[in-house]
Amino acid sequence: MERLAALQIIWRNPKPLQRQQRWEQITQDSVTGHYLVQELIATPVGAFWATTSSLEILPGGRAA
Repeated sequence: MERLAALQIIWRNPKPLQRQQRWEQITQDSVTGHYLVQELIATPVGAFWATTSSLEILPGGRAA
């Protein structure tokens, strides 16, 4: 039987990346709400908000 070496963490990032996210409401009526989930992306040119998801919120319980 072959024996494998144990894994070790030899370096840990002292400043891990932190995401900055926001929800932006785009429309709302009496029944639903529509939101965009955005994440701040930093580039050498500058920072901008990129849409990662689009959500529709419905009232009520579970849907099949």
